[in-house]
Amino acid sequence: MTLHLYSSLERKKREFIPLVPGEARIYVCGVTPYDVTHLGHAFSYVNFDVLRRYLMWKGLKVRYVQNVTDIDDDMIMVSKREGGRPIAQIRDENDAIFRADLDRLNVLRPTVYPFATDHIDAIIETTKRLLALGAAYEVDGDVFFEAQRFSDYGRLNGISIQELAKLDNPESKREEKKRGPLDFLLWQRCAPDEPSWPSPWCDGRPGWSIECTAMSQSHLGDQIDIHGGGSDLIFPHHENEIAQAESATGQSPFCGYWMHNGMLKLDGVKMSKSLGNLVLARNLMERFEPDHLRLYLLSEHYRSDADYREGSIEGLSSRYARLTKVCEEAEEDTEDSALWRVFEEAMDDDLDAPRALDLLDQAAGKVLNGGIGAATLRQALAVLGFAFADARGPARGSLEP
Repeated sequence: MTLHLYSSLERKKREFIPLVPGEARIYVCGVTPYDVTHLGHAFSYVNFDVLRRYLMWKGLKVRYVQNVTDIDDDMIMVSKREGGRPIAQIRDENDAIFRADLDRLNVLRPTVYPFATDHIDAIIETTKRLLALGAAYEVDGDVFFEAQRFSDYGRLNGISIQELAKLDNPESKREEKKRGPLDFLLWQRCAPDEPSWPSPWCDGRPGWSIECTAMSQSHLGDQIDIHGGGSDLIFPHHENEIAQAESATGQSPFCGYWMHNGMLKLDGVKMSKSLGNLVLARNLMERFEPDHLRLYLLSEHYRSDADYREGSIEGLSSRYARLTKVCEEAEEDTEDSALWRVFEEAMDDDLDAPRALDLLDQAAGKVLNGGIGAATLRQALAVLGFAFADARGPARGSLEP
């Protein structure tokens, strides 16, 4: 079986065929470091780490870009709330915590880790191009993308522009200036006390979605293989990215496979800073080994809306003990081709890590009862990124991408 991935654009699984044979270009939306990150972020980045590792195990050369949105309304709000503390200082403080959490979880570091503020020139150039093509318009220093000029707008969400206009839209700003309800800012005029950069239209700052388009094109080119992120980004962020990128370059598709992880809930309610119901990965790693937490995060399919409840991680203690014991104590033996086959079948089916882990747990029980397959089991667990199986990564001192 070959690798099949579910693409949100077509709403089905398709055989993964990269644009360039033997290579995979991946862009995953990163965090906005205005506050601490939570278990939902860990769920996303651990699963995309497994995608990356599995593609590498398949023999592909992977270029993985994960951005930092270090200028937006939230960053400015926190800066003002803290008496004008520099945004760069807030960013660096929270980003360091975030990176440390992912390092402990043995998440491979990105090939490129771009900051939006380092790409202002590219953002301005892309905005100029969209204006010249008639896909955008300027009103008193604000530049908007005109959604209705892009004929495929709404395809990622599978609904019409009229239906999209009824949804909650965090990019809906400055309504009085817009031609259409779904038009969104590429460049915006700032208040005098806000960070700004010079542009042909005004001293201002970028809109949200244009940042990712500029960073993706800067580091991966006009077309990419996989774009990842949480399902909460499908509208409007990823819908806008498609419209901008394809309008600016004339190339379609901008992305071959749109992969979205589900939302991690706490007792049935989506985790969010606004609700104050966050569970922090770093706090859990004070109670559990990082690999134990990684096991929990991979025990739900990446597309599922997983529900964290007290006792969820403890419930995996026996499985964690079996898997680590095999890697620590079992002697090397010949490879178990049957185990490799069923492991690969599970992973080839849209990265079904939960099913793969069930199979590996069953194999661990047999190995510990005198069976063979320890070498294969250890190698498969390494593909899933577990440090106890000697998987390369920050938890084992490897800081290379």
